[in-house]
Amino acid sequence: LISPPTGFTMTDCKMQDLQSRVKALEIGAAHDATQQAVQQAQADMLLKMREIRESMKEGSAGTASTKELDALKTENKTLRDQNAKQAYRIQHLVGTVEKLLAAAK
Repeated sequence: LISPPTGFTMTDCKMQDLQSRVKALEIGAAHDATQQAVQQAQADMLLKMREIRESMKEGSAGTASTKELDALKTENKTLRDQNAKQAYRIQHLVGTVEKLLAAAK
């Protein structure tokens, strides 16, 4: 048997050993409780993410964005056509103004 350190009795050593064991068990229990809480939060988050994914697949959000995209493409084409017409008109107006200025000199 190992003799206790000076100033300590065998009972003191046993008490310290028991206290350290109880503390280790308390820490382990707290860790287990924390781990369970984390796992529960992760499970809840996973369920919410699945619900969001399903609503995105089946919901009207996908249809609305497709409709909006088609409307934007149509508007874009219209604006390009208008821009091309205005650029043609400006080109001819500039040419006419240059001719008038040249004739006025």
